[in-house]
Amino acid sequence: MILIQIIASQKKEKNQNVKILKKLIKPVIVAAFAVLTFTASAQLNKAYFYYQGQRLITQDKYTEAIHYLNTLIEVDSTIAEGWFLRGVAKYYLNDLQGAKNDLSRSISKNPLFTIAYHYRAIVNNRLARYNDAFNDLEYALELRPDNQELLFTRGGTYIQTKQYSKAIQDYSRVIRSAPNNIDSWINRGIAKLNSTDTLGALNDFSQAIKLNPFYSESYSKRSRLYLEKKEFDIALSDITQAINLDTTSTMNYFIRGLIYNAKRNYSAAIEDFDRVLSIDPKNSLSLYNRALIKTQTGALNAALEDYDILTRLNPNNVLVFYNRASVNYELGKFQNAVNDYTTAITLFPDFANAYFNRSAAKSRLGNNAGAEEDYRIANEKVKKYKASSQEAYLAMADTSKKFNNLLAFDTDFGSGFSEINLKNDINLPTGFLPFIKLQPISENTKTSFRDYKKPFIDELNKAVGKGYQFTYAQPSQQSDYIIDTSVAPAKSVVHFIKAIQLSARNKYNQAVQEYERALGFEPKNQFIDINLTIEKVEMARFIDQFSNDANAVSFKMGNIGNVNNDQGKSTNYIYNEAIDKLKGIEIDLPDLAVIPYNIGNTYLLTEELELALNEYNKAIRIEPRFSEAWFNRGLVRLIKGDKQNGCIDIGKSGELGLNQAYSLIQKFCK
Repeated sequence: MILIQIIASQKKEKNQNVKILKKLIKPVIVAAFAVLTFTASAQLNKAYFYYQGQRLITQDKYTEAIHYLNTLIEVDSTIAEGWFLRGVAKYYLNDLQGAKNDLSRSISKNPLFTIAYHYRAIVNNRLARYNDAFNDLEYALELRPDNQELLFTRGGTYIQTKQYSKAIQDYSRVIRSAPNNIDSWINRGIAKLNSTDTLGALNDFSQAIKLNPFYSESYSKRSRLYLEKKEFDIALSDITQAINLDTTSTMNYFIRGLIYNAKRNYSAAIEDFDRVLSIDPKNSLSLYNRALIKTQTGALNAALEDYDILTRLNPNNVLVFYNRASVNYELGKFQNAVNDYTTAITLFPDFANAYFNRSAAKSRLGNNAGAEEDYRIANEKVKKYKASSQEAYLAMADTSKKFNNLLAFDTDFGSGFSEINLKNDINLPTGFLPFIKLQPISENTKTSFRDYKKPFIDELNKAVGKGYQFTYAQPSQQSDYIIDTSVAPAKSVVHFIKAIQLSARNKYNQAVQEYERALGFEPKNQFIDINLTIEKVEMARFIDQFSNDANAVSFKMGNIGNVNNDQGKSTNYIYNEAIDKLKGIEIDLPDLAVIPYNIGNTYLLTEELELALNEYNKAIRIEPRFSEAWFNRGLVRLIKGDKQNGCIDIGKSGELGLNQAYSLIQKFCK
């Protein structure tokens, strides 16, 4: 007879916003829930594999645990506890669908297995299948009507579905039977706050503090309430106490930084962002926060140090170098300013604004000839942008523009009391995988289109050195392709390859010119036309990031109404022209999946998500192995609120070899 225990209470969920999640994600499961009797012939093996799996789970070694539990299930698939443990391991690996399947198998082996219903309810909660979660909890409560853990989980699910009065009832039941359950006081306070019972919420948070004055979470919740009420002094007192009790919480330091900022105590705010960065040195948001406040308060040298770090963390971010150049200029470090403006220009050769400012810096250094040359180039680019659009002209030519919209304080904690923070941090267009063009890649690089052969592609392959192959792939920074002149490539091929090399260095204008020259030699070559069309779109997209609102386009899952769909954006006509062009080419090349994929990406830039979704559907039908299409379709579905199918799509892209899919699953599919 073997006594089985599972201890899962020590599991933590990162970035939790409410105590509901704390209990939903790490319910206390300390129970002697089963007695297993192994037959004599297999007793040793079954017991060994079972206990190895259980032990490894308690040590957070979930992958190793699954290995042992697989063996147990293969030996005897009737053991409900084996399926249960493997479901728990998958749960902590964020394989929620796999966890649900195993927990369901566990229940099928033992229909009275209460704890399996409880865990499956938690999984369903995280999958946003709330009705299924409620069904599991109701059945489990029929088996154990007064179980506090089940009531606690159901209360949290009621809060997440905005059924606050029912949540209050469940937490009140827990409190009646266990008045010292601090987390129930906190969660009932959250439910009351969302029922506009601010006084009741305050009383519950205060009672939690009275029960245990050494529990950081209680002070943190009450501090947020006071901050929402703009009672900054009391909010500051509570969050400081929370920090004293838990010095590792970066969120608490960040909140206190917001409070200090609201009180205009900028030096103290900076100190708290310092603490965040001491724990998480690569926290770019805090670095931007700190650099901005330092700049605003005149601490330019200190701001410069933050920008130095940011340039290392973001070496391809043109705005980081541009902003650092501005600080250097204000400090009188004109040569450093010239260097940074030069880097910005290297990253974006058509940045007229950077030429203007570099001209001013060179003038201060006495380099009048260089200043005049930069000023001339800047004016040429300004004329080009002015001819194309007023928005592009303002973005590229306004030398007073600081590009300081990298930081926004978000002091609205109302939603943080009641629900998971589902800000998906996906910004258009940078959150999605890029356009796909015909270009050389290493022969060892995996791509879904390696077998796509056409005469023009064969000509391109003959013209480049060994080790490379032309195919459709994501853009790379590789630009050292050597044209093999011994094969006397056609002029269209020479100009096409030059265009790719220029594009890799962000020299959009010159790349467009080379593509146009290539097309001039072969006017009906649709493969050249595809690359030319995408090049124009990428140039317009790059210009977009310098407009005031370009970096503010963001979405919340399930709330598409928050999208700022600015149909008047000056670059939209370029995107619409590109869509029309690609749709025309698609008629003649219906088997090339990259065409609808690129059309979908262009619809993203015009923020027409439903149309983008249709194009990704088409791309996947044409080429089911198209990992990038699965990935982008998954992101669109996440943004539209279809979390289940979105996560399935992203998981499929990972299965097809797209490694970044798993980091996104970790972030948004828990």
